[in-house]
Amino acid sequence: MRINRRGLQACVAAIGLLVCLSRPIGAQLGPRSAEEWVRTLESPTRIASLKIDETIARLRLTPGDNVADIGAGSGVFVAPLARAVYSSTRVGKVYAVDIDQALLDRIEKKKDEYRLPNVMTVLGAFGDPKLPSADIDLGFINDVLHHIENRAGYLKALARYIRPAGRIAVIDFYPERGGHRDQPALQVTKQQTAEWMAAAGFKAIEEIDLFPDKWFVVYGR
Repeated sequence: MRINRRGLQACVAAIGLLVCLSRPIGAQLGPRSAEEWVRTLESPTRIASLKIDETIARLRLTPGDNVADIGAGSGVFVAPLARAVYSSTRVGKVYAVDIDQALLDRIEKKKDEYRLPNVMTVLGAFGDPKLPSADIDLGFINDVLHHIENRAGYLKALARYIRPAGRIAVIDFYPERGGHRDQPALQVTKQQTAEWMAAAGFKAIEEIDLFPDKWFVVYGR
């Protein structure tokens, strides 16, 4: 996703919502167009590495749940999430959150193409997802947290939209195994995230072993 520029080169999210980094490392993704990023985000190799079906299954969603896909990007998780929370009697919502309107427009096209009436696109802000209501059962942050500058602040902002019994799931790269091994500013660890989550009122309730290069933790209050 592209970040607006504010006098600097744009920070573009690899998967979704990015909070613009003020340090020079923030320009690491360069000023690509949304179309260029879609080609990257939806490449067959990358799609296979996401293990979408397995990830959705591990989230244990049920019809009627409301999900916030934080940093939805081109929307590769949107349709599977929407189907997971939909039944003929209980319809949950999927909020596809991003800060690049061009990528949200692409999700809107997918919404129409795949007939997903329970998907709503949300133009978020750098430090706040700007969700329309505080009824979220699951906040889903996949390969996005390390791109956010004020991670603790963003997680606190997200927590305000999560129901009392709701959860936040985070998937991110182990620093020594991901693509930013030489960029400390673009690395997050489970321990750091646990501290930020604790400040937001959450603790780890499940660790999921699914990826060789990424950690996958679900947090609850």
